Amino acid sequence: MLISIADYAKYPFTIEAAEFVKQWDINIGDFSGPYSTVLDRAEKRIKEALIEGVVSWIDRPEYEVEILSHPTAVLLVSAINDSYLKRRFALSEARRAYLLLNDENDDEKIVNIINNSFKWKVRKIDSKSDFRYFDFTVSFTDYLKHAPKFHAEEWKLVNRMISNGNVFLKRNDLIRLMEEEVREHIEKRIDQSPKVDLPKIFDERLDSINSLLNKFKEKFISQERNLGVVPKAFPPCIRILYSKLLAKHHLSHMGRFTVTSFLLNIGMQSEELIKLYLLLSDFNERLTRYQVMHIAGEKGSKTKYTPPTCSTLRTHGLCNEKDEICDLINHPLAYYRRMLPRLRSKEEVENE
Repeated sequence: MLISIADYAKYPFTIEAAEFVKQWDINIGDFSGPYSTVLDRAEKRIKEALIEGVVSWIDRPEYEVEILSHPTAVLLVSAINDSYLKRRFALSEARRAYLLLNDENDDEKIVNIINNSFKWKVRKIDSKSDFRYFDFTVSFTDYLKHAPKFHAEEWKLVNRMISNGNVFLKRNDLIRLMEEEVREHIEKRIDQSPKVDLPKIFDERLDSINSLLNKFKEKFISQERNLGVVPKAFPPCIRILYSKLLAKHHLSHMGRFTVTSFLLNIGMQSEELIKLYLLLSDFNERLTRYQVMHIAGEKGSKTKYTPPTCSTLRTHGLCNEKDEICDLINHPLAYYRRMLPRLRSKEEVENE
């Protein structure tokens, strides 16, 4: 079990922290009075997620404020109801959990957090065991919840040691899986948060967060215009993948290759594309840089790759939300080339 209020503050997504919050029995009307500092910290958590990509932790904070501010931030994010903000906030809270868990000296605490809060089957390996090179085992069903989302070869089950239905892991790998579980858990909490009429004391906070959120969106739009990238001309399949990428959502290997090769072929530069991958939770700059530059024909075979055909995308389950133009073409780039002149003509008419 978690042993102190400091642990609840560090890991507010745990069952124990949730029980601690329930004991306070706070009404949302209370935020205009004694709990205004909680609302301050909740707003700051969300803004840190947008600006820094990780929610901060300082030694010896006001523990009650830190604990209560997490569900309050979830309430605010749910009220704003923006998919980009939801994913960014969940990822930033999960990244904080990853960093704090990596700093823990007590491995049993890590085991208890995972097993108690998420019902996993994790076991610490005895240092005298024949498998002492590893630190933990996790049931292969729990491993497969998240490992397929990671694209490095070492995450494939075939490249892991398995015995009696358990996968052997080093400490950092287990915490990486835990990070992904936390991210999904927080996203679900935001989606399931009850829709309530918030008191006016929340209005100023929501306006401030929305203002910052809109600045981030305007920044992306500005980048797209400068690069000559026109998302309105994307075929539906690419539009979905691109939206997920901007929202720092995980993409399959084929999804990454498809959107990367597409963007490179319509004029986006390698360095700008690498920046889009920067805040993905499994971002590895060296590997990402090599892969992007390889697809761009700047490394390796020097061959610039084009996106897969529509039939290949259908085979991989990436052909989604087809429209009438999709029936006329057989390649994502053909869709873009067909749509781009139409959009430009429309803009010229509107600007007359």
